[in-house]
Amino acid sequence: MPKGADARLARAACFAAALFTTVAAHADTRTLYRWTDGEGRTQYSDKPPTGFKGEVTRVEVDLDTNTRPAALARPPAIPADVMRDVTPPDMAKTRRDRREKLEAVVKQAQQKVAVAKAALDGGGDPKEDERQVIQRRFAKAQAGMSNCRVSGEGGKTPVVCPAMIPNDQYYERVRGQEEALRKAEEELAEAETAYRRGVD
Repeated sequence: MPKGADARLARAACFAAALFTTVAAHADTRTLYRWTDGEGRTQYSDKPPTGFKGEVTRVEVDLDTNTRPAALARPPAIPADVMRDVTPPDMAKTRRDRREKLEAVVKQAQQKVAVAKAALDGGGDPKEDERQVIQRRFAKAQAGMSNCRVSGEGGKTPVVCPAMIPNDQYYERVRGQEEALRKAEEELAEAETAYRRGVD
């Protein structure tokens, strides 16, 4: 082999080694070029633009740090033989059961309203312990009142007639019955609303 050929071969080997070292060192990077075109849009390319007169920025991208993470592994599918033993819920039965429960609540609320109304209607007259006697004064005797008496106080002769009227216990009982009816009617309205929402 001639001497010049050895020198060329040695130079080629050195150049190849240098090129390999450079490529190996930069295997995990990539060079991009960024510039803004005449319309104001930012452009990227792996080669600089030809004939562009503006500023071109060289960007070194490290591929090791700018990679997409690996896709997450999918959970294993449930085997068909496992799903075969699972009974799907009976939606019609579930709806029927819910409707029956809501109907029972509405009927119970209706009964409560009926009982409260009956208590209020039936308890109109005062009981024995819910009455009190008061003395009414009149200028002259009242027709049809035999239990009146003449009182001679203050130089006048007014007529005093006793009368039975309801006392505070009676009014408290009536207020309690009215409140019970109001609450029962509210509960009925709530039960009917829940029934309509649950059945629809």
